Amino acid sequence: MVWQQEHRLSYEDFLEKYQFIIYLFILLFLFVSLRLFHLQVIRGNYYRTISEQQRTQIILERAPRGIIYSAGGEVIVGNKTSYVALFYPFTQEATPPKTTLDRLGRILKEKKVINSLVKGWRSGQVVRLAEDLTRQEMFSLLEQRLMIPGISVVKEARREYAYPEAVSHLVGYINEITRRELDSMSEEGYRSGDWMGRGGLEQFYDPKIRGTDGGWQIEVDAMGHQTRLVRHVRSTIGNSLYTTINLKLQEVAASALAKSPTGRGAVVGVDPRNGEVRILVSSPGFDPNLAVTGEFTQFLKRKDLPLFNRTMQALYPPGSTFKIVTMAAALAGNKASLSQVYNCQGSFKYGNKTFKCWEKKGHGRLNMTQAFAKSCNVYFYQLALKVGPELLEKYSRDFRLGEPTGLEGYSEKAGLVPSPEWKKEKLRDSWHPGDTINMGIGQGALWVTPAQMASLISTVANGGTVFKLHLVSKIVNQSNETVARFRPQRTGMVNLPGDVWANLHFALKEVVKNGTAGACNFKEFEVAGKTGTAQNPHGKDHAWFVSYAPADDPQLALVVIVENGGSGGGVAAPLAREIYAEMFNKKIEKDVKIEGVEKASDE
Repeated sequence: MVWQQEHRLSYEDFLEKYQFIIYLFILLFLFVSLRLFHLQVIRGNYYRTISEQQRTQIILERAPRGIIYSAGGEVIVGNKTSYVALFYPFTQEATPPKTTLDRLGRILKEKKVINSLVKGWRSGQVVRLAEDLTRQEMFSLLEQRLMIPGISVVKEARREYAYPEAVSHLVGYINEITRRELDSMSEEGYRSGDWMGRGGLEQFYDPKIRGTDGGWQIEVDAMGHQTRLVRHVRSTIGNSLYTTINLKLQEVAASALAKSPTGRGAVVGVDPRNGEVRILVSSPGFDPNLAVTGEFTQFLKRKDLPLFNRTMQALYPPGSTFKIVTMAAALAGNKASLSQVYNCQGSFKYGNKTFKCWEKKGHGRLNMTQAFAKSCNVYFYQLALKVGPELLEKYSRDFRLGEPTGLEGYSEKAGLVPSPEWKKEKLRDSWHPGDTINMGIGQGALWVTPAQMASLISTVANGGTVFKLHLVSKIVNQSNETVARFRPQRTGMVNLPGDVWANLHFALKEVVKNGTAGACNFKEFEVAGKTGTAQNPHGKDHAWFVSYAPADDPQLALVVIVENGGSGGGVAAPLAREIYAEMFNKKIEKDVKIEGVEKASDE
C-alpha cells in the first residue's frame, strides 16, 4: 500500500512536471493533422494538378481562329490546313541512325531540320521539325514513317487572307505575341508562342476569335525525358465575325484607288440608314499572308507606308467638302439666305491680304446654290465672315468632326476643329478674320479623317442622324449560334430646319448635274456630292469627293480621297463613279466630259 501510494504520487508528480511537454505534443499532433487535412482534402485537387503537370508536358496545337465573312457570306479571312512534321523521341536509341538522317534529309532538305532532329533525339524532347509541308513532303514522310521512327505528320490551321491587299487594313494581320505583351497579358490566357491580331478586326476582336488551343499531353520521367504520349486534346475554333462589308464594292474601290495617279488614299462607304460600313479601303495595302514570314519586312521599309491605315489614322484638310458645313451654318444660323449674291472676279481682298479663287478669271455673280455647285471660293470667303468662327465650330462639332467615329480597328485619330479659344491656348495668338476665311473653305488648322467625312456625308444623306460607324453585324460560335448582334447605334442628331436640309440636298445634286462633279453624273439615277481640292503644304493637293446615291433614296454614302491626287472633280469623282456603277450595275460611259473641275487656290 505504501509502495502504491508512493508510486501514485510519483505519477502525479510526473504529470505535473511534464505537463507543458505533453500539451506541446498534443498541439503538434493537431497541427500536423490539420495540415494533412488541408493538403489532402482542401487543396488536394490543386496539388494533384501540380503533380500531374510535373509528370506530364503539353505540346501545344494552335487553335484555328474564327472565320471573317463579308455581308454576303463570302469568306474574307479563313484558315487553311498546314502539315507539320513532329519528332517523338520515345524509346529511341541514344543517337539517331545514319539511315534515318539520310532518309529524312532527302525529304526535308533544310539543314536545320536535321539539326532539330538530333537535338530532340539527344534531349528526349518532342520537336517540331518543319512546318507548312508540301503535299509531296507530307506523303513522302507518311510512306517512310516505318523507316524513320518517331516521325509524325499532324494537321494545323493557318490563317489565310483570300483578298490580301483589298482587305488588309480592314482585317489587319497576326503574328507572335511579344515578351512585353506576354508579361501584361498572361493572366488573360495568352502564352508564349501564341498568335495575336495586329490592327483591324484581327486585333479588335482578338479575344473573341482566337479559339482554345489543344495539344498533346506527354508523360515525362524523373529526369525530364518524355516517355509516352498520354492523350491528344482537340483545339476549339474561335468565334466567327460577319462583317457589314460589300466584298464586290470593296474590291472595285481597292482596284480603282490603286490605279489612281498616286495609288495612295482611302475610300469609305457607309449605309446612311444604319451606319454599317460597306467599304473600307486604304491604299496602298499589304499582304497579311506574309506577316508570319521574313518577307513582311518589305512593307516596313516602303516610303509609301502600306501599313498606315489612311481611313482612320491619316489627317487631311477637308478642302471644299467643308463648304457643306459652312452652308448649313449660314442657313441654319440665319446669317444668309440662298438668294445672297456675291461677285467673284477671281480673288477677294481683306485687309492687306488677297485670297484667290481656283477659277482665276472669276465666276461672276453667283447666289449660294450656284456658288456651292461651282465651288466658288470667293463666295465662301465672304459667307464665312458672315457666319463667324463660333458658328463654324458649333456646326463642325454637331457633325462630329474633331472626335473619333468609334469604328473598330486601328486606333483612330480625332482630328482638329480650330477655334479662337484653341488658338489662344495652343498657339498663344489671337484669332484673325483670315482664320475664318480659311476655315470657311476647309483649310487652315482644320484636320479630318476620311472616316469622319464618311460619317458627315452619311448624316447629310439621312437628314441629321449621326450613327456610330461599325464593321461587324454579328458574332457566331462554332455551332453557328449568334453570341452577339450589333444594332444601329445613334450617337447624336444634327438639328437643322427642314428647309435647310432640302436646300443643302438640292445644292449637292447641282454639284453633280451642273457643277464640279460632272464626272460622276449618271442618266439612270442622281448622285449628290461635293468635290474638294485641299491644299497641302508638303506637296501636291489632295483630291476629295464626298457623295451619296441614289440622291433621293440614299443607300450608300461614299468618301474618296486620293492623296496628292490633284483635282477632286477630275480624280476623286471619276473613281467614285466606278463604285456606283458596280453597285447599281450600270455601264460607265467612256466619253464622260470632265469640265470646270476645281483646283486648289493659291493664297
